[in-house]
Amino acid sequence: MLGVAHTLFGRRGPRGLKNQGPHAMIRREGSEVTSVALDDRARKKDISLPPVISRSETAASQRCGISLGAPQHRWLLFLGDALLIMLTNFLSSWIRFGLISNTLYVYGLAVAVTLAVYPSTLYIFDLYNLERTFRSWETALRSSLTVVSGGIVSMVVFYMLPHGAYGRGLMGIQMCLIWLFLNGWRWAYGALFQASAIGRTPTLVLGAGQCGRAICDLLSSPFSPYEVKGFLDDDLSKQGMARSASVLGTVDQLQKVAARTGATTAILAIPRDRPPGLIRSILNARFQGINVREMADVYEELTGRIPIRFIADQWLLSAEGFSLLHREYVQKIKRLIDVGFSSLLLLLTAPLFGISALAVRLDSPGPVFYKQERVGKGGRPFTIYKFRSMRENAESGVARWASEKDPRVTRVGHLLRLTHIDELPQIWNVFRGDMSIVGPRPERPEFVRILEEKVPYYAVRHAVRPGITGWAQVNYRYGASIEDAMRKLESDLYYVKNMSLFLDLKIMLRTIGVVFLTDGAR
Repeated sequence: MLGVAHTLFGRRGPRGLKNQGPHAMIRREGSEVTSVALDDRARKKDISLPPVISRSETAASQRCGISLGAPQHRWLLFLGDALLIMLTNFLSSWIRFGLISNTLYVYGLAVAVTLAVYPSTLYIFDLYNLERTFRSWETALRSSLTVVSGGIVSMVVFYMLPHGAYGRGLMGIQMCLIWLFLNGWRWAYGALFQASAIGRTPTLVLGAGQCGRAICDLLSSPFSPYEVKGFLDDDLSKQGMARSASVLGTVDQLQKVAARTGATTAILAIPRDRPPGLIRSILNARFQGINVREMADVYEELTGRIPIRFIADQWLLSAEGFSLLHREYVQKIKRLIDVGFSSLLLLLTAPLFGISALAVRLDSPGPVFYKQERVGKGGRPFTIYKFRSMRENAESGVARWASEKDPRVTRVGHLLRLTHIDELPQIWNVFRGDMSIVGPRPERPEFVRILEEKVPYYAVRHAVRPGITGWAQVNYRYGASIEDAMRKLESDLYYVKNMSLFLDLKIMLRTIGVVFLTDGAR
């Protein structure tokens, strides 16, 4: 159970909101760019970077579209689930047989199985994502899928293990109770933590510029573990003025303002050009017991993204992470997993390959497979394969993003996209070593050249093999603009920095839910 909890409860990132960018139109085949034809501004390389916190994202935060949540709150949600699942084992036994006392003795192995399976399926269907707010019917639907799939997996395991079986009646009662308890617990959890500021840390933000305003907007969420008391900034013109909080003084007044406001934490939101006097003031405050944190660290911890506009080379040099990039044994283990998993998938999906290929051929004229050059590890190009889901010559004319009900998508192509079956041929790319199961999605060379010129640290994503699925794919909806590409890059850099086999497992579990619920499909 502790292993499951450790796997599921790393740092999580929110699912971003779609924002259309004005600078370029990018066509996608499947879920990736197929051609790049920029408008006049883009041809002149005039691509501006979007703000880390967009207006729509800020508005979503204020209405709980982004609800961050402290790590201890996530653990509380998990522990509540575990206790309730344990309780359902006793209650179902009591309802069915009128017995409670010997439940653990008789069904101990089955209880352990349910405590491992149900939290895993809750994670698969995104019900441990505090950064995402579901409507009541969405929560009910996802919890229903959780209970049904968890029940099926549990029954299979029960009848494979000796002394592990539940009766069908007992299992049915337990599934009903779990559904009721999980929905009730999530309603109570949301009401408790959205209606209060339990555990929020009083905080000052050092710097009232774009970086400071970005983190202040992010922390305005009802689930934020920080309560911003105000800004400190040495620019006298900003005194008493700010969009979301007041500028209370200068940075050298940190200790005095902290004592007056009760702040115990300061977030340093001045990423570059820090004068020696600023550093000394911050060090003095730190030595007096004030917890000083970098804005990028807080942002990364709460969102699962790295704010590339507000980091500098110095932060990358000192930040924890990136350690697995030079650990050869981990890379070899990851490659062995890729080879074994892709071999198994090629074998298991062979009938689906045949059916899909036949359907594509019969539905519209043109080749079965779609081939395109992409950029892989180390910037090396390779050819990616997908089932063709658009009509032949769909790239003629001005390139544009795939849209809802795109007329270029064929009838069979729509189904392939909806179920993500069009991505299956990329398993061959994984087997060959061009790609990995998990990693940043590969992009076209033309697109990469533009982004490397305009987007800070874009080339860092090429430090690892690209993947079929990734941290950006399970936490961000379908990209439809340059701004969306920026959001995904923030998630890709988070993955490169925190890459681990546990994180890969989390992404693979979440991918099941994304595919099953057709999240992000077009």
